[in-house]
Amino acid sequence: MTDLKLTKAEIKEGAPFAALSYIFCLWILVFIFKKDNKFSYFHARQAVVIFFAEVVCLVFQFIPVFGILFILLNFLLMLIALYGIYLSLTGSSKKIPVIGKLADKFVI
Repeated sequence: MTDLKLTKAEIKEGAPFAALSYIFCLWILVFIFKKDNKFSYFHARQAVVIFFAEVVCLVFQFIPVFGILFILLNFLLMLIALYGIYLSLTGSSKKIPVIGKLADKFVI
């Protein structure tokens, strides 16, 4: 768990937006509508890192030498996003191992 001090009401209110944030670029909705909700904001920050990693993989998969590697990495990122959706729907504010550390370094 992280050091977030969350109430059950805040988790319940932010969970749908937190789950949606892991789908493509829907994390923008959290930054527009639910920026004050710590739970959804926490998950949206991780979703931003996953999204940009997927974009990088999408660009590099068309290079013949790296193609299959980045296709596999993109599949792994999709599984990580599904894990993030699971965490958000179960009310957990647990950091995804590498993604969470990267999200902490970015000021969003």
